[in-house]
Amino acid sequence: MSRLMIVDDEAVITTQLEDCLQSMKYDVVGTASSAEESVSMAKELHPDLILMDIVMQGKLDGIDAAKIIKTDMDIPIIFLTAYADEEHIKRAIPADPFGYIVKPFRENEIRANIEIALYRKNLERKQKQTEERIRRLFFAIDHNPYMIMIMDTEGNIEFVNNKFSQITNYTPEEVVGKDIHFLQSDKTSSGIFEKMRGKIASGEEWRGELCVRKKDGMLDLKYTVALPVKSINGDIIFSVLVLETVAKQKEREEQLLKSEKLNVMRAITAGVAHEFNNIFAVVQGNAELLERGFEDETELKNGLHAILNASERGAGIVRKMVAFIDSDRDASDYIFLDLRQLIIQTIDSTVPGGENIAHTGEIQYEIDRNGMKGIPDVFCDPLELENVFINIINNALDAMPDGGCISFDTWSSENKVFVSISDTGNGMSEEVKRKVFDPFFTTRRPQRIGLGMSIAYSAMESHNGSIEVESELGKATTITLCIPVNKGIKQQKLSSRTTSNLMAKGLNILVIDDRKDICNMLEKFFSSVGHIVKTVNNGTEAIELTKVKSFDLVLCDLIMPGVTGYDVIKALNELDKVPKIGVSTGWAEALTPAEKNTLSVDFFIKKPFKLLELTSHINALFSDTQGHNQ
Repeated sequence: MSRLMIVDDEAVITTQLEDCLQSMKYDVVGTASSAEESVSMAKELHPDLILMDIVMQGKLDGIDAAKIIKTDMDIPIIFLTAYADEEHIKRAIPADPFGYIVKPFRENEIRANIEIALYRKNLERKQKQTEERIRRLFFAIDHNPYMIMIMDTEGNIEFVNNKFSQITNYTPEEVVGKDIHFLQSDKTSSGIFEKMRGKIASGEEWRGELCVRKKDGMLDLKYTVALPVKSINGDIIFSVLVLETVAKQKEREEQLLKSEKLNVMRAITAGVAHEFNNIFAVVQGNAELLERGFEDETELKNGLHAILNASERGAGIVRKMVAFIDSDRDASDYIFLDLRQLIIQTIDSTVPGGENIAHTGEIQYEIDRNGMKGIPDVFCDPLELENVFINIINNALDAMPDGGCISFDTWSSENKVFVSISDTGNGMSEEVKRKVFDPFFTTRRPQRIGLGMSIAYSAMESHNGSIEVESELGKATTITLCIPVNKGIKQQKLSSRTTSNLMAKGLNILVIDDRKDICNMLEKFFSSVGHIVKTVNNGTEAIELTKVKSFDLVLCDLIMPGVTGYDVIKALNELDKVPKIGVSTGWAEALTPAEKNTLSVDFFIKKPFKLLELTSHINALFSDTQGHNQ
């Protein structure tokens, strides 16, 4: 429930407004009768939003107070005033209000302004987090121990990092904008550069030796890896060159091992894009819905267009990002938590069956929790660690296709908590164990996409912890997590009207996505244009539902925990009456060629998508059945 504060020196209006807000299910946490009182009350209560009168008795008026609150506490404010003259409006603008309502107010006007203000504030917060992640990303690139260059598709240098300038003595201003041949020495033929560019243009990486000319004319032989970077549509938008000194043969072999890590870094690009694209899908879709609801408000439309443009800019940044390391994550969602309870909840939601014995069809699994001893609470992100446990449990189940036992143990030592999860499977070979944390490495394709253990590794790093694997081929596997307690940390507990007119009505639609916010957004959209919508958040429920109910269209996410979108599509293809199938995904690649030969899908749409784009796909599928929908 959103927490609001009211500031007005007229008691009658304050009482009326408080009753009105409470009837709308808002929590009014405080009322102030002067601007001075509002500042001190806001510092104490820190509400989600303040409704502020402008003209009040005292040294300060509402605009003065709003400026102080905005600067010191960054709390959104809506002015609620009887003054709509140009002088008051001009004074109000520098306070950056999230709304300006003229008395006497209407309830629907109050609600609309509050919801838009809260939504805008939440969007601002997400954009700041995104900008901070991007800032850290480019800081990591600029201060990387390797020489790094970014080159556009025409061969022009777009970026060089600090290490490049230190080695070559060229400043960024001296090389950015110049063709890559600018660095060519007499010992490097232009043919090598052309081979490199040709390899990149074909979507492949290039490895070789370049003899680079420094600013003083000296030559420097460099072992170089050039990586093409693709957009969400698969187009090459730029390339990254990583250069390192070539030395003795042994050092070269070690360098080749290091270069393998670049493949991991490149794969992380897709993972980062997936994360942000899911966020932008929600932002963009909800912004379009809000735009549809307020067609007559010019100012509101302009603001919503700005939201859409911001989300599109964000998606463009994601497409051009290259992630060399997923460093320091935001700890704003961290809380103190008993990991045993989180493990129990994860077991109950991941492993089908009872408390100690679980069943999958005819296969039986034993769940041993006897080793889960008392441990201190740890400061952590519950969603991240739940993902870690889900991935480890799924791997354990995969390792025991004929059944077996999964054992859970917890203990603590000094300021650390330990969790171990063991299975009675056949273990791993040394090669598999060496690659187990590499992104997209899996022995269970297509059931698994190979991100589980790399996500677990990244999550443990972000918690300043560690993850270790003990396994031998033919023997049990034990995965041990170590997490610091951190006792010293303070506890924190496109036009929608056009879209609507284009889309046919009356379709039975099933939406499947493990993100509830995406499900909610699509349910609102489809319902608003006359469709019958059902949403589910997991593949198991979706498959069971389609066995007893027919749908005209199923819109399914691909990457979900447990039963994936691949499994759902396969089950849909086997129905007597196969619905139209659309796939929405944040990943750059949807299906492999082999999967396309075995799975029938009517269309793919990449997140973040515009509702108009989704409408276009659906209209194309049902254009010959318009009569059915009238």
